[in-house]
Amino acid sequence: MARLRLGYTKSRTGCLRCKQRRVKCDEARPACGACVRHGIECSLSTAPPPSANKPPPPAPARRSRPIKAPTDASNASTTAANTQPPTPAPSGDHAGSARSESGPSPDASTLTPAHTPSATSPDPFPYLTRFVTGPCEEDTANWVVDLELLHHFTLFTYNTFVKDPESAAIAHLWRVEVPKLAFAHVFLLHQILAIAAYHLAYLKPESRATYSLRASHHQNAGIRQMRHALSDITPSNCHALFASSSLLWIGSLAASSVNRPAGGPVVDDLVDVMILVKGIGSVLYSSHDVLQSGPLSEMFALHQGPEHPNPALDRVVLAVADFLVEIAETEPDGRVRAIVHADAYRLVTAIRDALVKTPAPEYRVVASWPIQMSDDLIPLLRQRNQAALALLSYYCVVFHAAEMQGYWFMQGWSEGVIQDITKTVTGPWKRHSAWAQGWITGHSVMG
Repeated sequence: MARLRLGYTKSRTGCLRCKQRRVKCDEARPACGACVRHGIECSLSTAPPPSANKPPPPAPARRSRPIKAPTDASNASTTAANTQPPTPAPSGDHAGSARSESGPSPDASTLTPAHTPSATSPDPFPYLTRFVTGPCEEDTANWVVDLELLHHFTLFTYNTFVKDPESAAIAHLWRVEVPKLAFAHVFLLHQILAIAAYHLAYLKPESRATYSLRASHHQNAGIRQMRHALSDITPSNCHALFASSSLLWIGSLAASSVNRPAGGPVVDDLVDVMILVKGIGSVLYSSHDVLQSGPLSEMFALHQGPEHPNPALDRVVLAVADFLVEIAETEPDGRVRAIVHADAYRLVTAIRDALVKTPAPEYRVVASWPIQMSDDLIPLLRQRNQAALALLSYYCVVFHAAEMQGYWFMQGWSEGVIQDITKTVTGPWKRHSAWAQGWITGHSVMG
């Protein structure tokens, strides 16, 4: 007989899950502490109290002579059977012996649920015990959710980055090649799971808080690990860093798009995202040649732009050309005039290049202009310089045009930022932000 551990009393009335896990149940009702901690239904909530299950007093022993100690393996097994929970009837001579001692036993044709393993048995599934090879995992909730996130990314989320139906090669990269890289570079895996969680939070508002919390956890872990990798960029990790930085940019937008702040994002929120894109872009620039010849090279390939006109981008180019003239005539500060003029020209250049080289020009401009603009524009935006904010209002129009293509992680950004700009801009610059706001709100209604 197995020896009991000192100080341990075996639970006979614990819940079914604790018995399956072979851990002591505190038998609290209506649910034990372990089931409450793991957020699952406890069998004690439906089982009657122990007093209701109390067996009747045992009948007088039918034997008039003492039971002899077993002398062989056959008798030993018979004796053990008298001390164990009910089991299906044995076969052969032992079956007859069992019937003679404890009454008739049901055969296989008469078994009912009452004769199958139940919660009243110490271990209703003893045949599983021998296959337990290590300590039980106390909490499986997180890795089960993470598997759900990876599954969702490879089925659905990856395809939300690709709006051109002809870009099957890029879709394949996000669905197959990027996850392959992630298994060798965990910071990328964290970013994949974060984006999938944000996407599910967007799709399932009733579970938004749960998925957003998981997304934040993975994004934070990915950023911590990216810091170390970015300090030593090599030909082996630069591809994963590029994919991870692309997902981090999407995640930084999704965090505010999914969890809409009161009034929406403001200028400083957009500046934070632009600094992120600019910083990572400058670090990865040193690996540009390696990236173009690596497993993600298709993302750098240039494709024919759309043949049909693009009203939003074409109109922004004309409006910024007019803005350049006004900058030269109106802005009294020579340094501010030079900075804003140069970055306005860079915005026009980014639009014209995107219209020729990519089938999704709006998305490309939103991602590329922050990398190309000067470092000097950032403090002007932070200081709410009027001319700089007027220029940013045109970028908001491009941002809105990309959002209207169906990029879920961009929703709400252009409207929130342009409202913040129009509250600040005055004087001759007011007409620029007013035009941008009219375009955005008007096309929001149309969309």
